[in-house]
Amino acid sequence: MVHDDATAESQRFAAEDHWTGGGIAAVARNDAKEDLVQPAWTAGGSIARTVGRLYAVGADGNSGACTATVVGIRTVITAAHCVRTSVEGAPARAATWDNGLYFVPGYQSGTGPHGGFTVRRVRMAENWQKDGLDIAMLEMNPGRDGRNISEVTGAQPISFLAEPGGSAHFFGYPYTDRVLHCSGVTTWASGKTLLRVPCLMGMGSSGGPYLSGDSAAEGTVVAVNISGDGKASYGTALGAFAQRLYQQTESG
Repeated sequence: MVHDDATAESQRFAAEDHWTGGGIAAVARNDAKEDLVQPAWTAGGSIARTVGRLYAVGADGNSGACTATVVGIRTVITAAHCVRTSVEGAPARAATWDNGLYFVPGYQSGTGPHGGFTVRRVRMAENWQKDGLDIAMLEMNPGRDGRNISEVTGAQPISFLAEPGGSAHFFGYPYTDRVLHCSGVTTWASGKTLLRVPCLMGMGSSGGPYLSGDSAAEGTVVAVNISGDGKASYGTALGAFAQRLYQQTESG
């Protein structure tokens, strides 16, 4: 499923003006600055550039934020439920689309050191509420200077061969003014469609990346966070379906 968000220049500028003109600040009023549920990430590196906050306006006019990651020349990855809102009692295809999507890589304390980027198109599954399909690839518009997002931030490596058993590093913005980090050994969940990591963040960290490898600063994205149950967090494991979405998005 492909959905256009801001394909026209007027739509791009309108989204930018909304968020930079007070929209981001409105969301930030609810952000935690102390008593963080997990430690803040302070090691810099590519994480400080590629991971950021994804803002959206729902069909009801309310604003919210998730977490997302730059993983390609023009591709940002997040959870599908970060860009669509389900309708109670209705099938997944009846969900409403969020609009005015705006990504701020490296967001911290109300600012985006690398600017902000609007979304041209969203690619995801029609039945996105099914385990293993809660994922979205965002085709980003260039910045106002004409550069693709990866020219500004770089891109985090991505793999579509997710396997449990190793250490994973989870990054997210659970309505915090900076990106947080936790880690643990992963296991399969829900019939090998989800990766489970034994740490929690909460609302706002949806879409946040799980990175494989012992080095948090140099890991590869293998899943995106979608939920938690009080003991652990769960992320959609990246496989063949995610790879197709990624290839389509990169080719534009």
